[in-house]
Amino acid sequence: MSEFGKGLTYCLGLFLAHAERMNNARYLYSEESKYSIWFSGASDHLYELQIPESIPNCLQKRLKKFKDKCLSLRLQATKENFEWAIQEAKNLLMMIDKFHGIKTKKGVYE
Repeated sequence: MSEFGKGLTYCLGLFLAHAERMNNARYLYSEESKYSIWFSGASDHLYELQIPESIPNCLQKRLKKFKDKCLSLRLQATKENFEWAIQEAKNLLMMIDKFHGIKTKKGVYE
């Protein structure tokens, strides 16, 4: 067992699962604090994000940058950071699929 999950796509999925929670946060927190509070919870799932050596180096670097940036945003996040993180997590999942030979298409209703 792991407190917040361990893996690659599993951890990215858990991170993205927090995206819907932002809709409820607008009623509970101030505009200034809700994104930092969201990052604090969502990025917990990135602590044990495992980046395999078998994937391309450029994808390894991008995953590491994503993890590090999201963990650093726990105290001073903005709406722009939130939007970037959600889109980057989706992009990373699509890149992982592409590496494995799986053709993906963006959904109209993401």
